[in-house]
Amino acid sequence: MVSYTTQKIKTMDTTGTNEHRGGLRQVFEAIKPQLNLSAEQEQKIKEIFKNFREERTEIQSSGSSDIKEDMRNARHGVKEQVLALLNDEQRKMFRQQLHSLRN
Repeated sequence: MVSYTTQKIKTMDTTGTNEHRGGLRQVFEAIKPQLNLSAEQEQKIKEIFKNFREERTEIQSSGSSDIKEDMRNARHGVKEQVLALLNDEQRKMFRQQLHSLRN
């Protein structure tokens, strides 16, 4: 098995506080070579992230009082969509990398 690491990335969340975490896209990009995605999987995942960027922009400009919760829900949706496209081995690798970032 190929060993890999991802850097925890310093990001600015919607509440204006700095957090150290890797975003879903960063995790995906870091392990993409090991996932051996088909061209179809890669294209569908690119579309998922494109749609998320658009949704994120809408949420941020909505003026909603629940921006943090809306963003959390949107990120969860992206994760579930990506996982649904992966086979069992790919899904396991992706989940392991997400878990390692949380610790």
